[in-house]
Amino acid sequence: EYTVINENCPGAEWNIMCRECCEYDQIECVCPGRKEKVGYTIPCCRNEDNDCDSCLIHPGCTIFENCKSCRNGSWGGTLDDFYIKGIYCAECRAGWYGGDCMRCGQVLRASRGHILLEGYPLNARCEWTIHVQAGFNIELRFSMLSLEFDYMCQYDFVEVRDGDNLDSRVIKKFCGNERPAPIRSTGSSLHILFQSDGSKNFDGFHALFEEITACSSSPCLHDGTCTLDKSGAYRCACLAGYTGTRCENFLDEKTCSDPGGPLNGYRRVLEDTGLLNGRSAKIGTVLAFFCNNSYVLSGHEQRTCQDNGEWSGKQPICIKACREPKISDLVRQKVLPMQVQSRETPLHQLYSSAFSKQKLQMYPTKKPALPFGELPPGYQHLHTQLQYECISPFYRRLGSSRRTCLKTGKWSGRAPVCIP
Repeated sequence: EYTVINENCPGAEWNIMCRECCEYDQIECVCPGRKEKVGYTIPCCRNEDNDCDSCLIHPGCTIFENCKSCRNGSWGGTLDDFYIKGIYCAECRAGWYGGDCMRCGQVLRASRGHILLEGYPLNARCEWTIHVQAGFNIELRFSMLSLEFDYMCQYDFVEVRDGDNLDSRVIKKFCGNERPAPIRSTGSSLHILFQSDGSKNFDGFHALFEEITACSSSPCLHDGTCTLDKSGAYRCACLAGYTGTRCENFLDEKTCSDPGGPLNGYRRVLEDTGLLNGRSAKIGTVLAFFCNNSYVLSGHEQRTCQDNGEWSGKQPICIKACREPKISDLVRQKVLPMQVQSRETPLHQLYSSAFSKQKLQMYPTKKPALPFGELPPGYQHLHTQLQYECISPFYRRLGSSRRTCLKTGKWSGRAPVCIP
């Protein structure tokens, strides 16, 4: 049963506890160790029937329950003194302390622990700072969150910062009743600020914290390997095809199609550079090219599969060539310009006398294909001619004066020798 004391809010010192819908009535409670009921003032709100409901059944009114028990079995003093002077609370609700149970927040230095704020008053402000061992990080998990909701979290909120003060970087601001995902610091401290405005109150929040290494939470995605540097920060070694600080980015793995070996030659994968899988090669694979006997490689000896899926350089070819013969210092060698002969040949009469009346036609024979591709030093193309003479007209030359590179890869004639 309620007994109305007055219908107006008390003096200025009560302003933070007053709401437009609230009146001050008297409620009776039984103090520990005593049987008789003792009255004290508490706000209440009128319901639809214009009856006064205790704030105990209205969300957000738990501020006035911050004292869980009275001291020495008696409230003592005047009714107003119970809240204002703060000397009669023997036990506070979780997260609150002081004679009036209106103070909150602390500095925590531990490897693990929790922060519990059971209910909260209007215009409250609490700060916690968590410190763990240097070189470690903090993981913070909310097991319960019950604050006034707003899309911008501008009324009642919990703000978590990555550091030990209000100048640290804001990780995120939370409100409402949806539990956020675990929060991890980048250093060894976290700063938590709780603040409420002057209208509604809810049940508060409960958060657990634990000291972890940067790798404890397995920050590397897609099977990346986590390692710690000297400062305790983590780095992720990503598997092939993934990049990013946490290996979060997937790259379409490109390959290079197998270019094959040159005609009259072959190709081989250099050891420890990659491999050919079917008709494609992984990025970084290096191919080396070789030619069969009597053929010489023209072009790049090696090609690498690049990040863009293309091979470096150009595909080499194998050219039939002759290695230049060795000569003495008394012999002078000259490479003659390559000459291509052309002759005209008649087309012979074929099977029918009808062709006899036709004019004999003349067609040039096809010119032999000129050698293509550059040769390494010390080699000459097929059909190349070398001319020899002695460095002195008084020397006598033995052997061939000219030699030609044959299709066999050998030189015609005999090696020249000059005799003084």
